[in-house]
Amino acid sequence: MAELSSSPGDPLLTEEELLALRSVGRVIHRQEGHVFISQGEETDFALLIQKGHVKIVVGTPPRIVAIRKPGEIVGEMAAIRQRPRSASVVALDEVEMLYLPAAEWLKFLYDHPRAMRAQLFAADERLEQATRKIVESDLAVEQRLAKAIVELVDSGVGTPGDGGTLLRFSQQDLATLTGASLDSVKKIIRTFKDERLVDTGRQTLLIREMADLAQIADGNRTALL
Repeated sequence: MAELSSSPGDPLLTEEELLALRSVGRVIHRQEGHVFISQGEETDFALLIQKGHVKIVVGTPPRIVAIRKPGEIVGEMAAIRQRPRSASVVALDEVEMLYLPAAEWLKFLYDHPRAMRAQLFAADERLEQATRKIVESDLAVEQRLAKAIVELVDSGVGTPGDGGTLLRFSQQDLATLTGASLDSVKKIIRTFKDERLVDTGRQTLLIREMADLAQIADGNRTALL
């Protein structure tokens, strides 16, 4: 019998479980900007990210609240809760998904209790992340912005280049990710540019000095003084 426990760092799905899912799912490929799920719609499939990244977007105007990467499942609760979607899921780059109909997704979970426990563990981790973001709202905007940039790069969203790592995020996107005002983010980005930590383009941010930004994120230095 398979081990049912889950620990931090464990894969969400084992190779055996992935094979079972791939036997009932359908692979789909979509380009940057494609909307897989729209907030408020009544659909009940789940999606396993196999390649690329998606952003989780809520509200009007839309706010990015999370980034999901390969190996993560999105939309998984709709098949269980049977309620309208709580957020939109939009491709950040070229994405390969495994489309899982609700009935097959539920059957898989019942047939694989370890995977069901892992899903519950992942849901609890996401709740903890949301709680941490509330706590982090007390941090200085500079530190919150640096933390958001570091987390984005660590998640693999950025495109490496000779001058650094390119993030295709506007300053408005960064403001919503950090819960800060656009004016505050613009001011800090200007300071980061003056210190040659970053450079900006149209709807993009080029990260030049990750180590310095990580220091700011950890509260060990500031670029504002």
